[in-house]
Amino acid sequence: MDMYGRHTGDGQEPLYESLMNDVLFHMVFTENSLALRGLISSLLDIPESEIEEITVLNPMQYTDAFDAKLTVLDLRVHLNRDRYLNIEMQVRRFPNWTNRSIVYSCRQIVDQSNAEGFEYGQLEPVIHIAIMDHTLFSDHRRFFTRYAIQDREGYPYSDKLQFYVMDLTAVSGASDQEARQGLVEWADAFTAKGWEQVQSIDNPAVKEAVKQMRVIMSTPEQRDAVWARRMAEIDYRSIMSHERKEGRAEGRAEGRAEGRAEGRNEERADIARRLKDLGIPIQDIAQVTGLSEGDILSL
Repeated sequence: MDMYGRHTGDGQEPLYESLMNDVLFHMVFTENSLALRGLISSLLDIPESEIEEITVLNPMQYTDAFDAKLTVLDLRVHLNRDRYLNIEMQVRRFPNWTNRSIVYSCRQIVDQSNAEGFEYGQLEPVIHIAIMDHTLFSDHRRFFTRYAIQDREGYPYSDKLQFYVMDLTAVSGASDQEARQGLVEWADAFTAKGWEQVQSIDNPAVKEAVKQMRVIMSTPEQRDAVWARRMAEIDYRSIMSHERKEGRAEGRAEGRAEGRAEGRNEERADIARRLKDLGIPIQDIAQVTGLSEGDILSL
């Protein structure tokens, strides 16, 4: 058994974990360049032959004591020395997610401008790619969408800031072109529920990813890091569910004993502490609990 009481699968089929686990996602595409090359080819709709150089800018040492807190774990890539990609597996709904993605992308632009000898003509595009298990805009549900800066007639202002969103829940609406470029196969790989299902996908890059998944889930240190992340996700979802239920109960009991209100404030503070321990951004904790950012910081 592993540190979480799970059978490790040693000597037999390794335990399966979905690529929607962002730690596993990061491991697979950091460690297997063929899988990463194929994924980028599909996401950007470019031939693999045009991918000459891939540099992962944020590799991680998984054998060290791994921080399973729910901080953002994107995969930052410099492609062909002429564009930056931020690829993230996003399975949590963040308040103001679009604003957050803009801030993250603009940081990459600022980082470029801070380089010694920088000139405006040297600015390289930054493409933020989010793979989501939910729909970002309920009134605009699409499987794969590219957002760019342009006017009302579609004339581009600049290509330096772009946002791609893959909605895994909308794969049934994929176009023929999206299927041809391999996006449907990748979506199937991300949402596969077991080894048999993911191994049935006939895509060379996906097969490389699956091969790397097996290696990772057979390596104790890496497997423990993957499970730690999963447990942190479960804790987070449990806290959020509890908070929603308590919020509804509070609404029904509004106006009751003042002592209960005081107890409620203590409970909010406790939830805020637990969310801080999971690495949730302060502004998100404030929105969930109703506490001020100053109060949360002082906990």
